[in-house]
Amino acid sequence: MSFKLYSDLFLDFKKHELKYSTYYKYENIVKSRFDSFMTKQIADIKPSDIKKWLYSINDVGAKSKRHYLGVLSGIFQEALFDEVIERNPVKLVRLPKYEKPIITPFIADEVQMIMSTCKDNNFRYYLAIAFYTGMRSGEIIGLKKTDIDLKNKLIKVERSRCRFGETTPKTRYSVRELPIIQLLEPYLIELMQKHDNEYLFITQYKKPYRDTNTFVNKFWKPILKELNLPYRRPYNTRHTYATNMLYNNLVSPVQLSQLLGHANTQMVFDVYVNYVETNYKNFDRSISIYQ
Repeated sequence: MSFKLYSDLFLDFKKHELKYSTYYKYENIVKSRFDSFMTKQIADIKPSDIKKWLYSINDVGAKSKRHYLGVLSGIFQEALFDEVIERNPVKLVRLPKYEKPIITPFIADEVQMIMSTCKDNNFRYYLAIAFYTGMRSGEIIGLKKTDIDLKNKLIKVERSRCRFGETTPKTRYSVRELPIIQLLEPYLIELMQKHDNEYLFITQYKKPYRDTNTFVNKFWKPILKELNLPYRRPYNTRHTYATNMLYNNLVSPVQLSQLLGHANTQMVFDVYVNYVETNYKNFDRSISIYQ
């Protein structure tokens, strides 16, 4: 049985199991990264072959290599289920060491500067929702007017948009309700009254956005450059919301994980709590430890 047969089989199965955006990533990895295996019989591929292939990749970092190995392992796993091979050779290959990048959220003053520097109303509304709710970009551009409950001051997060279309949010835990804080409410009221489309954010062609690339290139990058701030992805608004909510003791880690749409508190402790605990810039050095 050939490797190609099982790579095709793997993709066929994933087509029914994954969101299209994730399937598209898997398909690209199979098509662009596994050429050296395609002509081989899957039972003939050894751990040493995989190591040679892995060490020959020099155009991406450890994170991407780990993704490639994950997909490769899935292909071999299908052959293992069919008893074509006796073991999955990828399991014998050490994963490349990967250290998660240190997050650098914006401080409160920087958030205010970014908001006041933004001249485009549409993007200003977007930033307000991002900074004051921690929502993901796809969740924000997927918002409809029916998701905004001004009476009970709640936002329902029920969908996400990307270049592949509209889907449910990232995980089932991402379907959630978020409180509308007072600082955000005026922005939402303005946005609700701006047009009669069902979506909150629409392009000049009266269609919902497919992604936020226009915002990033046309507004986000120039704003940071004007303010002389180091570049950070718009996703950093989510990090900023999370760390400031924790740093100011506005929520517990459990509450924050629910607001962010995480399945549990692991991400909160791994990423955000660690940042807060190592940020001693405003540490009260006058405290008396042993009174």
